[in-house]
Amino acid sequence: MLDVTFFERQIGKSPYLPLYNIPVKPRFSLNDETTLRIDYSEGERNRIVVFKGNPKYLSMMLEGKMKLTTLLRQEMIEFHGTLRQRLKWEAIFYLSSHWEQISAGILIKSVKNV
Repeated sequence: MLDVTFFERQIGKSPYLPLYNIPVKPRFSLNDETTLRIDYSEGERNRIVVFKGNPKYLSMMLEGKMKLTTLLRQEMIEFHGTLRQRLKWEAIFYLSSHWEQISAGILIKSVKNV
């Protein structure tokens, strides 16, 4: 079974959420094993996005191993939300799963430049 609490914490720690106008940590829930629901606030509005599919593919998406666009194109998962939300969450999943490497890379580059 997919452990959404791990991903919820990982994404909640990401420094990129405020860039996407998400001031409060999103809440993840599994309606069943194949349906992931994310409740979040965008500014003052409450929003919901839903992903349906095989738990293996949902996990790969949350880990940033496969892009949401690729999974949708290959019909491995379904997305219920707007195009803007899809693009936003694709970026959030990728950045949240790689933010520690990204920040470490920026620090290394800035040290080399000094």
